[in-house]
Amino acid sequence: MFFEKLAQLTAASLAWSGPRQQRLLLENIKAADSGYFHWAAIKPSTSFEWHDCFDDFKCARLQVPMDWQGHSDEANKTVELAVIKSEATVPVTDSTYGGAVILNPGGPGGSGIGQVLRGGKNVRALLSAGPESSNGEGKHFDIYGFDPRGVNNTTPTIICQPDSIAAGKWQIETNAYGYIGTSDTSFDNVWASRRALAEGCSKRYAEQARLYFDPLLGIAKHVSTAAVARDIVEIFERHGEWREQEAIRLLRQPSASTSGSERRAALARTAYNKDAELIQYWGFSYGTILGATLVSTFPDRIHRAVLDGVADSFDYMAGGWSTNLPDTDLEFVKLAEYCWLGGPTNCPLYDEDGPAAIIDNLVKIIADFVHEPIGIPGDAISGPAIITYNDLKRVFRDIVYHPLREFTVTAQILYDISQRNGSSLAAYKRVHFEPSLDHALTERCLSDGPYSEACGGDDGAASFAIACSDGQSRLDQTKESYREYAREIQSQSRLIGEEWAVIQLACTAWHARPAWRYEGNFTAKTAHPILFVGNTIDPVTPRRNIALMKKGFEGAGELHVDTEGHCTYATVSMCAGRALREYFQNGILPKAGKGDKVKVCSPDRLPLDGYAEHEDVPLPGGETDAEMWKALVGLNRAWP
Repeated sequence: MFFEKLAQLTAASLAWSGPRQQRLLLENIKAADSGYFHWAAIKPSTSFEWHDCFDDFKCARLQVPMDWQGHSDEANKTVELAVIKSEATVPVTDSTYGGAVILNPGGPGGSGIGQVLRGGKNVRALLSAGPESSNGEGKHFDIYGFDPRGVNNTTPTIICQPDSIAAGKWQIETNAYGYIGTSDTSFDNVWASRRALAEGCSKRYAEQARLYFDPLLGIAKHVSTAAVARDIVEIFERHGEWREQEAIRLLRQPSASTSGSERRAALARTAYNKDAELIQYWGFSYGTILGATLVSTFPDRIHRAVLDGVADSFDYMAGGWSTNLPDTDLEFVKLAEYCWLGGPTNCPLYDEDGPAAIIDNLVKIIADFVHEPIGIPGDAISGPAIITYNDLKRVFRDIVYHPLREFTVTAQILYDISQRNGSSLAAYKRVHFEPSLDHALTERCLSDGPYSEACGGDDGAASFAIACSDGQSRLDQTKESYREYAREIQSQSRLIGEEWAVIQLACTAWHARPAWRYEGNFTAKTAHPILFVGNTIDPVTPRRNIALMKKGFEGAGELHVDTEGHCTYATVSMCAGRALREYFQNGILPKAGKGDKVKVCSPDRLPLDGYAEHEDVPLPGGETDAEMWKALVGLNRAWP
C-alpha cells in the first residue's frame, strides 16, 4: 500500500546527505488575449512577417507543408504555425547579436506561445550576456516559441469537443469518475469515456479527410514529433532569411552611422545560409524527446541544444510511458524532510521527533481521509462542496513537479485535513481543477459552428494525438490487456501512478496513424555537443535516463542539479544558471568538480525554508548578478 511504501522510504530520506512537470502531460492553455491582438488577423506567409503582439512581443504565422514528405492525401495542404519571440535587446546588426534560441515546454502538445509569454523575457535575461562578460563580447538572443502542429493557436487545431461548455462538462464528468483503481467502477468508466472521445475525434480528423474537401481534416496524420522537428528546421531557415533582410533594412536607414568596413562585417554576419542555418534549442520534459529527434535527424544543424528533464525517448516511441516513475514517491519523503528542516514556523506538520514522525503523521492523515471526505457548507460566496481523496490525489499530481513552489500549500492542505477543515483544499480545487461554465457561447461560435476555433472546444486532445502518432499502435489492445498495463504503471508510484496509467488509454481507439514517424535509434554526432540536464529526484523524468540517452550522442555533456522537481525551473540555482549561460554563450560544457563525474549544482533555496511565491526573494549571499537571480525566480514562478 501507499502508506507502507512511504514508511519504507523513510530510511531513504534520512540517508540523503543534502537536498538533491506541464509533468509530461499537456499544459496547452490558450495564451491570454491582450484585448487587441488576434492570431486570425495575421495573414500566414512562407516567410516571417512579424507583427506587434501582447504589448511587447512579436508574432507571426509561418506556413509550412502539412506533409513534409509529400506522399499522403494531404500533400497539397498546409499548416500555419503560430510563432512568437521576445526580441534580443540589440539589433541583428550588432556584433553581439547571438541569433534565436527556440523553446519547447513539453507535453506533448504544450503551448510554446504560452511558455514564451510567461517566461520568455526571463530566459532572455538568463542566457544573454551578463555582468561577467567583458569587452562587449557577450551575446544577446531572441527567444522563440511556437505552438506545435495541432496545438492551440497553430492551425489546423485538433479539437475534440464541439465547444467550451461541452469541454467543461466533460471535465466535470471525468473528474467524477475518479482515478482508476480508486473505486470498483473507475477503470470501466475511464476506459469507456477516453475511448469514446478518441475514436470520434481521430476518425473526424483522419478518415473523413477522404470524404470531405476540408483543409482542416487530415491534420491528425501529421502531428508526429518527426514533423515538428522538421518545422523547427524551417523556423530557423526562415529566421536566417529574415535576419539578412532585417540587417539590410537597418543599414539603409539614414540614422545608420556605420563605416564601409562595419557595414560589410554586419552583412557577412547576418547573411542567410540557405539550407544550412544552425539551430539553438532548449527543450523540457517531452521537449527532450523532440530535441533528441531533432538532433538525431538533423545533427549537422545543431549549434546548441539543451535537453532538460530527460525522458526515455526509446520507451516513449514504443508507446510505453513505463519508465517515468521510479523516483516519484521520494518527493513525499522529501516533503517530510524539508518540513522538519523548515521548522514549525514554515511547516504546520512539523514534529520535533524528525522526518520519520512527520511521515507517520502524514500516513495517518491520508488514511483517515480516504473514506472520510469533508463536506463544506455554502457561504455568501460559494455553494456547498465536498472534497475527497481524489481531489487530494490531484494535488499530489501538481506538487511533485514543483516542491519549492508547492510544498508550502501542500503542507497547509494536509494539516487542515487533519483538523477536518477542507477550506484550503476546496479553494485549490476551485482554482486548479474546476472548469469555468459561467459564460455563453459567442456569436462567432454560433456562426462558425461546433468544433470551430471560435467555440473553444480545445480540451488538450492534441496531447494524445501526438503521443499516439509517435508510439506503436495500440488499436488491437484489449480492455483486459490494458488493465494489466495500468496495474503495472500504478505499482510504480502511489502518488501519481493512477493518472499516469491512463495517458496511453486513448491510443487504444485513436485511428489516425502518422504519415511520418521517427524510427531511428537516437544516435548522432552533432555539429556541436549537446547538453543533458537533470535533477537528483525528478518525478517523471528520472535522472538515470541521461545515461541511456547520452551514450548515443558523441561528446554530449551533463549537468546535475542536486534538487527535486521536474526540470531546472523547479528550483533556483545560480550555479545551474551560470552553466546554462556559459553553454549558450560559448558552447562550453559544464566541467565536473573534484571527485565528481559530472558538474553538480546545488539549489540556493529549499522548500519550506520561507521561500514565498508572491514575495521578493533576496539575492543569495556572495552573488552579484541580480538580473540572473530575478530570471531564475521568475521562471520558477511562471512555468509550466
